[in-house]
Amino acid sequence: MSYTKSYFAFLCILTLLGILPMFSPVMVASAQSFPLPQVDQDRIDAYIQSRMQIANIPGLALGVVYGNEVVYLKGYGIAGPDGRAVSPQTPFILGSTSKSFTALAVMQLVEAGKIDLDASVTTYLPWFRTNDAAASAQITVRNLLNQDSGLPTHAGRQGITDNDQSELALENGVRDLSGVQLSHPPGESYEYANDNYNTLGLIIQSVSGSSYEDYVRSAIFAPLQMSHSAAELSDPAAADIATGYRYWFFWPVAFDAPYPRHMTPSGFLISSAEDMTHYLIAQLNEGTYGNNQLLSPEGIVTLHTSGARMSALSSYGMGWVIQGEPGSVKIWHNGDLSNFHSNLLLLPDKQIGIVVLVNVGGFLNSSAINVPIEGVAQILLGNNLTTSTNPPLTIIPQGGLLAALLIPVLWIVGAYLSIRRWQHRGELPPHGIRRFWRFYLPLAIDVLPVGIAWIILPFQFDAPIETIALFAPDAFIVIATLTALCIGWALARAFLTLRSRRLVQHADG
Repeated sequence: MSYTKSYFAFLCILTLLGILPMFSPVMVASAQSFPLPQVDQDRIDAYIQSRMQIANIPGLALGVVYGNEVVYLKGYGIAGPDGRAVSPQTPFILGSTSKSFTALAVMQLVEAGKIDLDASVTTYLPWFRTNDAAASAQITVRNLLNQDSGLPTHAGRQGITDNDQSELALENGVRDLSGVQLSHPPGESYEYANDNYNTLGLIIQSVSGSSYEDYVRSAIFAPLQMSHSAAELSDPAAADIATGYRYWFFWPVAFDAPYPRHMTPSGFLISSAEDMTHYLIAQLNEGTYGNNQLLSPEGIVTLHTSGARMSALSSYGMGWVIQGEPGSVKIWHNGDLSNFHSNLLLLPDKQIGIVVLVNVGGFLNSSAINVPIEGVAQILLGNNLTTSTNPPLTIIPQGGLLAALLIPVLWIVGAYLSIRRWQHRGELPPHGIRRFWRFYLPLAIDVLPVGIAWIILPFQFDAPIETIALFAPDAFIVIATLTALCIGWALARAFLTLRSRRLVQHADG
């Protein structure tokens, strides 16, 4: 799941309404030898360690492929509070890069004659519907893959705190869409929604005759020799999974997040950097890894073909974002969970593939943890690093959190002193136009941050408040504290004003 678009709006709001960073733990890298030239290895190694220190990343795994060869594979930092080192075999939860696996599985079943890309979802799930049954019947498998079904972003971010592991979790999640209103007619425009890929996961389950998890294990993980990959936490392949972390005011704190099984197809597959290099090789080599052909060359082209237009420069394909023109195409996808982050990048014209796995979520620090893959790409292309690929440390998000509390405190102190001054002058209660300026307007300002926190922010994020709390606990604590301060002071303002009224009336009597 990605929150990049909403991040900037959130940042502006917080800045108008934090804590200075504490960082620079020593990061230890676990090394292997690679065929990449030593000078490039050294540049990449120094760059990654620098970015980890700047962004305060506990652990990271990096893999690079060139053609059908793995040319760089390395683990950095720690995989958990016990201090164990990250290795290329350490499993991480992938987040939304899981979507490309779901898309691959769908295309396999298309080539097996079991799925038609342009068939309605109801062909495979007859009971499928949103609150508009007629519109729901127009949604095709291709719409789901290209993220232009009309399913809204907000609905796909609900239920992420759910920890249901039952066999019916995936079906129950899709059935819950019966009350959801489509944002637009199917096929009209792009809107990123996890529910598109959760629904695809259920279609895979329906037509294959096995669970989504079993299908991915047998049809993708096994032929790619992805022995440290899993589709559920209980799988022995995930036994050594890294511990996830969340940032609290820039400092990463270990956190055992919910693992909602109904969202496995859209964001909760598990893999290691080593395994992901096998996956990238297949993506770059017409669906082939070693002697195994996962998908036809035509199928891979279909996955990597622009679908719904995202912007003037990019389109959503099938589990991938497609950017650039022929000759300089960039195919990528990132994944963000509350306690993990991943990034995949394909440069097909250069036959380069890169994977970065990180064991910390970065809601207010997403730019910092999303940068390393671009820097590695520039090094591999022989380019110099720029401020976009190697930006300096910024404390603006944390400063925004601090301001979100400091500004209301200063407002409350100033308002209290003003009320005391008006009391001493005998100017309370206010009358006429003064009542508006000295009571009603300040009271509205008192409660304004509460409206911003509980109404505007969820709308801006396209996410319920519980999802915001999961991904950004420090921001949620600030929101809760801000709410208590504002409501408490609004009540205190009214009490002080009414008390002043009673005192004046008593003096007149």
